[in-house]
Amino acid sequence: MKIMKTYNFKFQISDIIKKLAGAWESAFTGVKNGFSCFPHEIICGSTGVYLYGGKVYSSVFPARYHSFKAALRRITMNKKMNNILLVLAACILLPALSYAAFEPVAIGARPAAMGGAYTAIADDVYSVYYNPAGLSLVPRMEFTTQYSQLYTGLWDKSNLNYSFLGLAQPLMFKRDFGTVGLSVLNFTAGSLYRESTITLSYGRNFKIGGIRKLDVGFNVKSLTIGYGTDEYTYDSLNDDGITHSLQGGAARADSLFEKYGFSKSAVAIDIGVKYALFTNYKLGLMISNINEPGIAQDSTSDAKLPRMINLGFAHNGKGYLVSVDYMSRQVNKVSDSRISIAAEKLLPMGFGLRSSVALGSRELTNFAVGFGYQSSGLQIDYALEYPISGIKSTMGNHKVSLTLKFGPVMHVPEEAGALQVALEKEQKARAQTEVALAEKNKELEDARKEIMKLKGELEELLSRPVPVIPTPAEQKPAKAEKEAPAVKPAEPVFTQAGNIERQYLEEYNLYRKGASKLVFTERIGAIRQLVNKYKGKKIDVSSAEGEYKILLEEQKNQQRMYVDSLTYYRKMVAKGIDSKTQADLLKKIISRYEQFDIDVSEAKRELSNIK
Repeated sequence: MKIMKTYNFKFQISDIIKKLAGAWESAFTGVKNGFSCFPHEIICGSTGVYLYGGKVYSSVFPARYHSFKAALRRITMNKKMNNILLVLAACILLPALSYAAFEPVAIGARPAAMGGAYTAIADDVYSVYYNPAGLSLVPRMEFTTQYSQLYTGLWDKSNLNYSFLGLAQPLMFKRDFGTVGLSVLNFTAGSLYRESTITLSYGRNFKIGGIRKLDVGFNVKSLTIGYGTDEYTYDSLNDDGITHSLQGGAARADSLFEKYGFSKSAVAIDIGVKYALFTNYKLGLMISNINEPGIAQDSTSDAKLPRMINLGFAHNGKGYLVSVDYMSRQVNKVSDSRISIAAEKLLPMGFGLRSSVALGSRELTNFAVGFGYQSSGLQIDYALEYPISGIKSTMGNHKVSLTLKFGPVMHVPEEAGALQVALEKEQKARAQTEVALAEKNKELEDARKEIMKLKGELEELLSRPVPVIPTPAEQKPAKAEKEAPAVKPAEPVFTQAGNIERQYLEEYNLYRKGASKLVFTERIGAIRQLVNKYKGKKIDVSSAEGEYKILLEEQKNQQRMYVDSLTYYRKMVAKGIDSKTQADLLKKIISRYEQFDIDVSEAKRELSNIK
């Protein structure tokens, strides 16, 4: 921690201030007044603020007057008068303290390059930090690690570091059960001070009108603050300005640490929401530390971690991304806010460029730039955060992060807002297709059963044996009519009718003898010709006509069967039988009914169309 004040030279009184911390329990351990650490050095500059965890804050020493006097006695004994005057001036002129532990810093090189404007963007493993609702968009397991050194190049060689490990795992067991995340964030200020945050996260998507629009998530955080056990927290001053080791011969911890220990733990809860407002536009909301846990070393002190609200807006375009984040909170009844504006340009081959500006209270003005590379299983990012106002003589914050993506894809990744809308439409269309497909499958199954039934009936018709028509009975000549007695005997006369009858009988009996050997077509053709030849000749052709009638009845019966067979065939075609089956059935129909002298030209025409 560094403290800056309105002087144009710098001096180091870390020994004095650190010893004063033993006397000013609530001022420099900060617990009884809601503070969590004590100053390390004073640097005279021109900003009137102090640095903690890489952030700029206003500060004050709410000293106890008797401790002040004891400290001054010790200063008188150990320092020159000019240093006493400088310390007094610093203590009198320092502004009011507005510090809170677990300060919001940009974690991850990509989000850092975008100024922390990630509330509405969050769609990867860093959702565990910025908005757990975004975990529902993580397509497969992701692991990330990040290291950053804050404000490198300060004159006092401060060693302020952040490290982060994060893991996200989608849960997909026949259906989507959301995504879980786990992260560990550590901040260290050398051996003087440390903060640790272990977070368990969960995020899930909820459909609105069958479309993925709403993402909801939450964090459960375990927070731990720790102080170093060194010469500045042991061997503290008593009210007379004398160390315990000089007074009693043994060093003792500061009374606050002696009573409450060197660490403090608490549990905090966050909730996050993301909503797809329009095509390519999203809103994000993150409320951190909802329960405002107490973080003071002294449990009787009313020092709480302030509730913080982040509201974000993001727009995904073709090859670019812009976002805006607004943060607000109350720290010791003092309003603290920040707004970040960021942009990202996607380049070919997986590269990307980012830049952002952050403005806020406490004279906060930061500029950040970064770049990264992303493939299907690997992402590497770098970011530089540079303070435009406040902290001087620094080379900024350098952050590098590595993300690995592995395992099967369980959620379809959301590359951009347009892709999300397309995905939603695809999912809706897929659901409709699945319903239609189920109905179609049912129809096909019904059709298959119907085809099998029709095919069975058709096969039964086609497999019926060809009827055997019995050979017609023999026809004998009709008896001659009794002639009236003639007056005179006459010569026998052979009439034309008698000759025709004899000729008919000869032809009929000839037909009858060979009928059993004729196919139906030949048989009905022969008897038809015989009937047509002798009908109306005034002879008895009843035998031929009877035979012809029997054959006609059988032909009509086969004609009905032919029509039924075509009907069955066409129903099967309507149900979707293949062309080979169609051709085979038509050939059987033609072969079966053509022998009965039936007109099968319609079946032949359909067969030719198939070929």
